[in-house]
Amino acid sequence: MDRRPILRIALVLSAALFAGPMLAGPLRAQPRWPDERQAGPFLCHADFGLDEQQPLLAELADLQQDLTKVLGAAQPRESVHLFLFQAKPTYQAYIQQYFPKVPYRRALFIKARGPGMVFAYRGDDFQIDVRHESTHALLHAWLKSVPLWLDEGLAEYFEVPHDQRAGRHPHLAATRALIRSGELPRLEALEELDAISDMGRDEYRDAWAWVHFALHGPPEATDELTRHLADLAAGTDPGPFSTRLRRRLPDLNRRVVEHFR
Repeated sequence: MDRRPILRIALVLSAALFAGPMLAGPLRAQPRWPDERQAGPFLCHADFGLDEQQPLLAELADLQQDLTKVLGAAQPRESVHLFLFQAKPTYQAYIQQYFPKVPYRRALFIKARGPGMVFAYRGDDFQIDVRHESTHALLHAWLKSVPLWLDEGLAEYFEVPHDQRAGRHPHLAATRALIRSGELPRLEALEELDAISDMGRDEYRDAWAWVHFALHGPPEATDELTRHLADLAAGTDPGPFSTRLRRRLPDLNRRVVEHFR
């Protein structure tokens, strides 16, 4: 299922990019949105009725608890605003009006001076897009900095429903095929990337694969990921995750092969 890499992006923007408060335009555009609801830390604003999306909103309400349970995430210090649109043209016009310098993507997470904001429209992968960008939003509300590969790898992991995360993500078959071909998901190469434009289909797959290994592989890998995230939350330089992981698991390559086999 090839729906990335150029269709979605998380944008953590410099405060200088916009002259006014980041939330002023979006929230003043419609004093009362047709449907507004709260789902956990998310304040949802939609230009259509959300009754059919109540299961998705329930998932979003649980997403923070999932991050806390799985990653040790702290509760966010601020709410995240979620803007949902029925139609692509409305979404495009809205983004162009309030964020003209942001390159178009099918779904967006944007954060600068104020609370994070997620924008999406009801396309083919609407629910996946919302979960993916909402994961970015919660990570950036928790961590002082997030390496690109880890930001995207975690968003890929949490973008599917809970019961699909461990064994039914589309990346799993692609990763197993990679292993069968005699290659391994790259980690050190991912750690060198700092621009979303450098993330292609293979990079998204590999980022997901290392997150999956860390969460469902050896306990040492899970522990090291938790420690790595705690350092990021504290603002401490954690060093490359690859270095820490190889120190804990000297036979890392073999363990990765066994994990995905």
